[in-house]
Amino acid sequence: MILETIIGALVPVGIDGIKSLIGKFSGGVKPISVDEQIKLDNNEINKLQAIAALDNPYGSPSQWVVDLRASSRYLGALFVIVVGIGTLFLSVTPEIQRIGIEAANIAFGFLFGTRIMANLKK
Repeated sequence: MILETIIGALVPVGIDGIKSLIGKFSGGVKPISVDEQIKLDNNEINKLQAIAALDNPYGSPSQWVVDLRASSRYLGALFVIVVGIGTLFLSVTPEIQRIGIEAANIAFGFLFGTRIMANLKK
């Protein structure tokens, strides 16, 4: 089970490595003209604006609400890990234990896999 957890955390690193290799050998997306480069840049800006709009609370909520929203993903992942590992100590069927551990592996990969990938990119 520990091996599955480590592999789950390293999957984002492997996928990013494969993307980088494909981009390196294929040359990636290269604009032909300045106009195409501007369009590609505007597309990236529009994506970032859409992501920022999703996290906008629209108004002025209390600071505890802002903090809770910022940490909700991590609290949810921690809850999934605790419940997943908790299935090992409860009298449930092996199938439920397997599902709990797989869910914990996914959440562990979310918490630590992206940080490993970010550190390797530096």
